Amino acid sequence: MSNEHEHCVAQAWEESPPRVLDKLRFHIFLCTDGKDFCGCEANGNAALSGALRQELAKRRLMASVKVNIMQCRQPGTAGPVFVVHPDGVWYSGLKAENVPEFIEQHVLGGKPVERFLLRSPKPVTAVPAHIVAAADCCAEKLTPEQQAEALGAAATRR
Repeated sequence: MSNEHEHCVAQAWEESPPRVLDKLRFHIFLCTDGKDFCGCEANGNAALSGALRQELAKRRLMASVKVNIMQCRQPGTAGPVFVVHPDGVWYSGLKAENVPEFIEQHVLGGKPVERFLLRSPKPVTAVPAHIVAAADCCAEKLTPEQQAEALGAAATRR
């Protein structure tokens, strides 16, 4: 019989996750390729990207926050648009000068910066519904090692 949480655990061929991910807490996807579609480029996404990376380095947070680029596909937004995972919080209109506040409040404090939240249009996400649904069952956010240990402990109790 298959375990209902089998999808939550690293598969057997994966000996261990890369050590670089041990401290990763946030993954930020910043729109840098909108061209004329979304307005992110015209509203300072390059400056925001540079400021984010610089502030993260200055505060020695590069191991816990990764910044990648994306296409936001959000027409009509003030831009630049970015999303913070795993929180799923979308931002729009945050400028380079607001980065220290964002780092302090969201990254270090865990509270989104309300005045920059993307509320309209509703953000489009590329995460398939079945992935989101599967993630909800394991909301405790255990590491793969912790998940494997918990499943092993449950199996020995049977």
